Amino acid sequence: MTLQLVRPNRSYLFFKCMIIGTGLLFVGCSRDMEEQPSYSFQEAPRLHSPQASVPQSGPAYSRRSTQMISQGQELFSINCSHCHGKHGTGDGAVAGYLPDLPANLQAPAIQQQPDAELYGIVTNGQNVMPAFDRFLSDEDRWILVSFLRSLESQDLSSIPVSQESNRQGSTPGKSF
Repeated sequence: MTLQLVRPNRSYLFFKCMIIGTGLLFVGCSRDMEEQPSYSFQEAPRLHSPQASVPQSGPAYSRRSTQMISQGQELFSINCSHCHGKHGTGDGAVAGYLPDLPANLQAPAIQQQPDAELYGIVTNGQNVMPAFDRFLSDEDRWILVSFLRSLESQDLSSIPVSQESNRQGSTPGKSF
């Protein structure tokens, strides 16, 4: 008796390769693809700074223009005014419901802090204030710091005396 090699049918080999290939394809896919960040219709993806990074200075934003101040005012009214109030005095609509009163952003204790410190507080949050590193770009946070600097020159005479005395003494350690 002689042994004869039996050649497998080509269609059988093709079917076997397809099964193996499909199995490898499913093994290579991860379930993380279901949990990708998504964006709204016509919204550009936001690029963020590396985790916990705080620039020491913002040289591109050290020159404050009226356009930058108006952009900062818009950002402030959207993201900050509900706690800090329209003029940054800590009398926003939800301020009374917070465990700590928001800081008076016009107070000397706040205005004397370096830009990098204010940027760090806006980026990482402080006490009940949330971190804005995931909601505002690096540029937007620097623009917001520029706007906060413009609050220093605003006239406090338009604020009622009772609110001014309560907010004037707010310290940066309480709630920013």
